[in-house]
Amino acid sequence: MRYFKCANPKAVNRETVAQDVCFAEQEKKNDRQGKGLHYAANALFALVSLAAFVGCGFLIAQIPVPKNPFLFILLIAGKLLLGVGALVVSVLFGHLVSSPIAEKAQKKSAARKRQAFEESLTSLREFYGWKEPCVVTKCYESSDKAFKNHDVCIYVTENELRIAANLKYGFSNREKDLGCYAFAPDEISLTQIQEESFLAAELKAGDIVFRLGRRAKGYIEKNFSFKASDA
Repeated sequence: MRYFKCANPKAVNRETVAQDVCFAEQEKKNDRQGKGLHYAANALFALVSLAAFVGCGFLIAQIPVPKNPFLFILLIAGKLLLGVGALVVSVLFGHLVSSPIAEKAQKKSAARKRQAFEESLTSLREFYGWKEPCVVTKCYESSDKAFKNHDVCIYVTENELRIAANLKYGFSNREKDLGCYAFAPDEISLTQIQEESFLAAELKAGDIVFRLGRRAKGYIEKNFSFKASDA
């Protein structure tokens, strides 16, 4: 078993890292713009919906009140129905007016970032020897507390099972680089354990323990020919 970490990403690929830095700055700008557009869309939606509802309410209030008690009751019931209809129409109108801004905000959201962050991880992927197939799962507990409650990427390369940060989908900054654990086939044991409300996979190698999502067990058994006993 060995642990290694990219202490100086610039030593891996200066050109790629420079691109990553520029990308990170651009993503911060896009994130700020996306949040601003999101707030603007919500504000416009609320303003237009409220204005439309108030306008409809004003028109409904202009209906003359009959003196006949029966007609008065019918009028009240009718106004209630009109009020509900006005509310629905106002909300739909507000959504229609604000949707173009909301769509622009969506284009700058996390869904777009995920693909972009993936592209920005070239240097770290090369350093840690990341390759497909891999599995991304939750690390619920670990003897290395830096990995606890993080999404981790499990993959096999150079006849080693490796566990690192989420190198498949990426992360937003290098502070979340957790380093990489590499295990030889005869170093690990793998068991399935019952947590309070779910099944987990527990990987052990000497004093190192990872408690992972249950998908990890199936992936390791399929892709890694380890020799240690499997309970």
